[in-house]
Amino acid sequence: MNNNLQLPETFIALSDFRKKDIYLPEMDQDQIISDFFPGTFTELVQRLSDITGAFYGGLLKQSGKLFGPEAIEQLSSAFMYDLGSKMTLRTLGLKPDLQLEIPTVAKILIGAIFTSSPEYSFEFKELNDQKVEMLIKGVDRYHRITQSFEIAGLLKWPVIKPFVQGVCDTMGLDVLLNIEVLELNPDSSCVYLVKLSKRN
Repeated sequence: MNNNLQLPETFIALSDFRKKDIYLPEMDQDQIISDFFPGTFTELVQRLSDITGAFYGGLLKQSGKLFGPEAIEQLSSAFMYDLGSKMTLRTLGLKPDLQLEIPTVAKILIGAIFTSSPEYSFEFKELNDQKVEMLIKGVDRYHRITQSFEIAGLLKWPVIKPFVQGVCDTMGLDVLLNIEVLELNPDSSCVYLVKLSKRN
């Protein structure tokens, strides 16, 4: 153990997750933590996001090998839809007072960005009981990883559209949903315009 070594703040803050780890006596626990534990929360969140993207892209690539290229879009769409549905059920379970209305869809999307998509930022253009219009900007990790796996061209962009549809369907909302790709660049920087409105 190196007594002069200062452990990362991230490790100290998240020590509850690591309290059952057991090292051998000859192992320098502090040095291992210092060398391999993410040093900042930004680094930790980015690594988790990268792993999520790699998991998504790797599974899609393998599904294409096993079941043909059309399976890639089918699996992505079904996965994203289910993810939107599950996140909605979880959110409504934690916040049962939320109304099943369009503003709640916006709150669930904000929650998804806060907890799962750190590379995105949002900008609201309009929000009321009838309509939400918002920009989602940043880096699309799904585009980035599928480019590296050379399968991006087999997907419909943005792949998050079924996620939003899953949110709306789980809430029982009859809505018109459109997500326009305003920008999607080779470096995966993007600007998406999300439009959601009640059917007349």
